[in-house]
Amino acid sequence: MNNRSDMIQVLSPSFRWFFTNPFFLSIELIFIYLIINIEFSYPNELFTGSILLLIFALIYYLLDFSPITLHQTFLMILANFMQILLSYFSLDYSPILIPSLHIFSQIILGFSYYLGSKIIVQDDIILINSKSINCSDVSVESRVRTIGGLFGFGDIILHYNNKKFMLSGIVNPIEKRRILIDNFNFLAYKQKANWSGTIILFLVSVIILISPIFILFTVFYIYFSELFVVLRFFYSIILTLIISILLLNIRIPRVRINPALDIMDLELVDTGMWTQIFQLNETTVVKQLFRCGWGHNNYNDHKAPIIGKKMCGRWNPIALVIMHNLMLIYQMIGVHRRKIFEHHIEAIPRTYTVHGRYFRYLQEHVPKPLNLENMPEDIKDQFILLNEELEKSGLFIDDIHAGNVRINSNGKIRLVDGELYTDGEILIKNFLVNGIDDRLNGMETVLGCERIIRWVDHRLSVDDVVKQKVKV
Repeated sequence: MNNRSDMIQVLSPSFRWFFTNPFFLSIELIFIYLIINIEFSYPNELFTGSILLLIFALIYYLLDFSPITLHQTFLMILANFMQILLSYFSLDYSPILIPSLHIFSQIILGFSYYLGSKIIVQDDIILINSKSINCSDVSVESRVRTIGGLFGFGDIILHYNNKKFMLSGIVNPIEKRRILIDNFNFLAYKQKANWSGTIILFLVSVIILISPIFILFTVFYIYFSELFVVLRFFYSIILTLIISILLLNIRIPRVRINPALDIMDLELVDTGMWTQIFQLNETTVVKQLFRCGWGHNNYNDHKAPIIGKKMCGRWNPIALVIMHNLMLIYQMIGVHRRKIFEHHIEAIPRTYTVHGRYFRYLQEHVPKPLNLENMPEDIKDQFILLNEELEKSGLFIDDIHAGNVRINSNGKIRLVDGELYTDGEILIKNFLVNGIDDRLNGMETVLGCERIIRWVDHRLSVDDVVKQKVKV
């Protein structure tokens, strides 16, 4: 590793950002202009066309995709105003003049931001807009929006003297934030998760998954058009259910190579329901999440539309593959949240994702299990503090049984597993987990802490360990 005097970090927007922000915005504007031109004869019907463009501009502004959102919105309003002005004076001009100039201006604006936005950090100095600032005076946060996250980029936001500087289009912004904090002494800005979290993404995914069922029903309903309405509904529903179940039971092969194959020579520390844990060195463990067919193969205690045994292996029913992969996605969302909030929630051990390995991560090794021998005297106070930190961060942590709590060498609790959910997500998660997993008898708080949740099942709870300690 280089000495600090040799360290330099340059942050700038990626080309992915240019493609998904100004370029995609231009595609949207072309589409809008085409629609309103066909449906409303724009620019002849100025009122309707202008209202639609202004509504789009307002929505775009409120979504606040990047630092140039305000400028992009201004260009939309300016184009609208120019269209109205030219029409008011009855000037003869091509109907594509204003839309063409508008879209060209958006491309130029985005390209200028892409080329001209840059943050340079060297030693303990950060250079922003030709101004040098001590890194220790700047706090940093990262933000990953749904669309940007799908393309692998997000925002780095710097806070200095009650001012905010945002740089969009940063690849892997969570890891870049950590580098700035660990290597250059930036302060960690206290972030709070949005209430909705990934609810919108979840609902969109559900709609995409169930839309073929509705399409299938519609096809059958049209096909039986000569029957009475009641019979049309009955036959359409029955045939749709039968074909859907048959399709969901089609078996597809698992990932060809075991994802953990390259680390099998490491010491296997433990095998969880979803994870294999290997000892990398004295301070770090490697956690490899199972892919469908390579682990967590028994779904017999889960509700799923499977004919016969609900098992995975070399060949896996599509329904179980979908369930498994959705769970993996939320596991990794939880891992990324751990990286964001580990500076503010003491009980979260340091966590590192592995480049190129989407379902693998490294974690600080916490040596001692939670048992009567290792239990700290102030364990209840530590959980109360954890609950307060979770509340300030807008998060809940789930699946906290005794096996997911370990004790470090300083007698502090560390939650080595368990997913982080926002205030909105926890409601949907509880409903789905209780409804799908027949092994559970509900959810309970841990030591009375409302934001720390355990699943009521066969696994030893933290409360049980504490009660055993009291009896001793």
